[in-house]
Amino acid sequence: VAAVLLSCAAVSCGGQADLSSRSRSACVDGGVDRHTLAIRFAPVLMLHADEPYRVVSVFAVFHPSKPLVAYHVFFEDDVLLAGRGKSLDHEIAWVEYDPVTLKATDVFTLWHRTVLRTDACLMDAKASGQRPRLDVQWGQHGLLPHGWKNLVTARPRLELATHYELARYLNRLPKASARDRAVSFRGSYGDYITFDVRVDAADYIRADCVIEAPRSREYLNARLGETFLLKKEWPDW
Repeated sequence: VAAVLLSCAAVSCGGQADLSSRSRSACVDGGVDRHTLAIRFAPVLMLHADEPYRVVSVFAVFHPSKPLVAYHVFFEDDVLLAGRGKSLDHEIAWVEYDPVTLKATDVFTLWHRTVLRTDACLMDAKASGQRPRLDVQWGQHGLLPHGWKNLVTARPRLELATHYELARYLNRLPKASARDRAVSFRGSYGDYITFDVRVDAADYIRADCVIEAPRSREYLNARLGETFLLKKEWPDW
């Protein structure tokens, strides 16, 4: 594969510095460019049919010394706290891969401050062209790896049941968001944990949405034009 150089487009949002100097040569992992790798492992997001907010951006950040890519997914809002008081809601998933075979070796998701993984998600990705399938919680957008229902831990099932009860009455609560008043969920709990609308994260990842960096907060803030608190950089820190 021909060597390809990726450089993040120069961005100046609200006086933020140009970040193009942070981009690296993309000719890595057997000559495959970073953008191609980002698309190869991009998750497939499974949303509820009545999800009130759309996906607006997906950025792929490669670890500088490990075969690991973080997918930062941004929704236009959250039913409770939009991006911690801002106008976007931020979620994260990570895919670890073999740099020789270019196959996924593990998948992690951030679920409300906790990192989750399942063997089922990895096996499903291997059988589906290296694309992990992730369920997206209605309205609040915590990411759940495929097979999460078989996790032996109480998380996330206990929290989902609690969130469901809250979601039924959200329209009665004030919303700490820049957007409209919170909407409530109408349906059974079984419906609440049914995810059958497919959104392909790869459709949102352009070449200038891919970088290699140990930390991504400054880059994401500049690209999005707003300041938000990055929930987590990598699964282990």
